[in-house]
Amino acid sequence: MESENRLWKLVALKFSGEASDEELSELEDYLNSFPEERSIVTCIETYWNQKDDFQNTDDEMEEHRFHLIVNGENREEDFAGVAPGKTGKLRKYKWFYAAASVLIICAVGVLIKTTTQRNSSGKTGIQRVFVKPGSRSQIILPDGSIVRLNGSSGLTYPKDFNKEVRNVYLKGEAYFEVKKDAEHPFVVHTSNIDIKVLGTVFNVKCYEQDETIEATLLRGSIQVYNKTDPSAPKIILKPNEKLVFRKKTDEIPLTQNKVNVDSSVSYRANNEISISALSSTQPDSLKEEISWLYNRLIIDDDSFVKMAEKMERWYGVTIQIMSPELERYHFKGIFQNETIEQALDALRLTASFNYKINNDTIKIMK
Repeated sequence: MESENRLWKLVALKFSGEASDEELSELEDYLNSFPEERSIVTCIETYWNQKDDFQNTDDEMEEHRFHLIVNGENREEDFAGVAPGKTGKLRKYKWFYAAASVLIICAVGVLIKTTTQRNSSGKTGIQRVFVKPGSRSQIILPDGSIVRLNGSSGLTYPKDFNKEVRNVYLKGEAYFEVKKDAEHPFVVHTSNIDIKVLGTVFNVKCYEQDETIEATLLRGSIQVYNKTDPSAPKIILKPNEKLVFRKKTDEIPLTQNKVNVDSSVSYRANNEISISALSSTQPDSLKEEISWLYNRLIIDDDSFVKMAEKMERWYGVTIQIMSPELERYHFKGIFQNETIEQALDALRLTASFNYKINNDTIKIMK
């Protein structure tokens, strides 16, 4: 606790412009030793740069809450007898108050379950983050890149993340806003494809149980490598293009899709890969590929089985379809704030089925 209080004091001094060279060096040494703390400091810096009104907080109750949160060595003397808006030691910690407030926002907003602990990460050199089913979260990597994780998703990255190549390993679904750094390429590794970028915005969906991996580009450019066929040329996606990689292709007919590659010879993907264009006029919030970012679950002519998979991740439940006859049903709809019961009741207006809920398990029957 003492070392953590010291960390936030150093952060406050740095961004208030009052840190000495020795204190700046001490802060940098600490963050090099514990890089998992650097992402939180980056989070605070990002919010601080975007929201100048943090420095104008004068509410006595909020300052009292802050005092309780950061209560540590000699903290009571620092705040004692100083009224809001007056000069004194409180002014020195004004930015610290704002930073801690943002820290609380980050901690509450992220809502993630992480398997990384300071001791274990120090031994293995690996940072791991996992988001449980039914949750959606945001993390900031040490380089300032933003990653938003969907439910049932995990992200792994090495301790020396931005040493040469910024490697991350994804299972599940994530939306990336990569900070541009030409000297340190950013690579997303999945089970079957790798995605290399310099600075761009894109979404990747690669759940283990899914038959496909999807990469959707919103801005910038990404290069996709087929790990199952190292001899295949890399594919370059343009904005508003979506790549679908099929893990199993035995029963899928061969399709010929022209895609963009970094050579003068056009390349036609085999039946493992297809490229499609997203609507340029459709709002992002209505694009199924990234609708989860807007807290929307879009069902677009999905079979009961496919819809059940989506709802399991969205609501954090297990759905059992008890009648094979129901598997032929297809549904369309958009859900945002509905509970699982409300969503199922709405679906029952278009198809005949019943359901029973026992804790987190839902049985669907005729």
